[in-house]
Amino acid sequence: MPPLSPIVETHRPTSIPPSLLSLLYSKPYFPCSLPVLRRIQFAEKFADRGGCTSHSRVVHVYHHPGARDPDRFVTGYVDLSKGPETQVWLFCSLEIQSGGEEGRVWDGLLLRFFQVAEGLWEGERKKKILVGSIHEMVRKRMINLGMGLEKTALAGGQEWEFDYKFVFRVGDLPELEGGMSDKRWEVEGREFYWDEIRKGDVRLVKSRTAIDRQEMCRATLLMVPSLAVRLGATGEAVGWGFLGLDGTLMSLHVEEPYRRLGFGKAIAIKLMRERLHEYGDDGLGAADVWVENTKSQGLCRAIGGKPSWIVSWGILDLESMQNIKL
Repeated sequence: MPPLSPIVETHRPTSIPPSLLSLLYSKPYFPCSLPVLRRIQFAEKFADRGGCTSHSRVVHVYHHPGARDPDRFVTGYVDLSKGPETQVWLFCSLEIQSGGEEGRVWDGLLLRFFQVAEGLWEGERKKKILVGSIHEMVRKRMINLGMGLEKTALAGGQEWEFDYKFVFRVGDLPELEGGMSDKRWEVEGREFYWDEIRKGDVRLVKSRTAIDRQEMCRATLLMVPSLAVRLGATGEAVGWGFLGLDGTLMSLHVEEPYRRLGFGKAIAIKLMRERLHEYGDDGLGAADVWVENTKSQGLCRAIGGKPSWIVSWGILDLESMQNIKL
């Protein structure tokens, strides 16, 4: 018997049915659903600052045994106008299930999701799109299905751009030390103060990262929550960090002469403690850390983060879906 045709819902990010949000927040899907939830929350709560566009949609594709109890589904945030930034975030309930004999069901859901995502774009046809925060189980399923998923340039000579998804409980974050709980403080006779990233800082910020996509355009850096440590004598930014469009810690950096002063940990703690509520009030933070970046992993662990699953970014060749037969 052939699998049932998936049911498809599309919603504007500013008018998501409460039942869908409740589904994403419910056990056992949460916190694996956190990246998609955060992207939806950012789109809704930062809509007046450009958090979403006229092309933004939330796509929900599902099978279910009963009309009120969906248990096999794919939910994603889609905006194909955002390239070269991340254009799709998705959560698939396969992430917390084994799939097993129902493999064709998952294949059908994933294929239908990306077909719908592609069909939402009304401009010149996109050949490739950037998909972000893909759970490793879903990435393998997509590749086995025959989707042309390619690694990003960041992977270099590595097999893939694998990241640990670190999860933090905001209530368990350590307190700031060395006077950094104040607006201004001194270290070794030099004064520093807290601020946010401003227009004049963007060139410096972008010059310090190898990430040439995923929320790194100027407008986005100035839109998302940010935090900077500035040198009191000159006002120059000597350390900074951001919360990304999906709420993850992003581009955490401290200039070389100011390292080993605790600024990196303090920026991460202060950002999550003071700004995550602008996305949601569930008390969880996250960071994506390259599996070979042991230094950043150590920082995350030092403030209570736990590596919870593996994610990656991938470039999907949309034309590859034309040859898939279920």
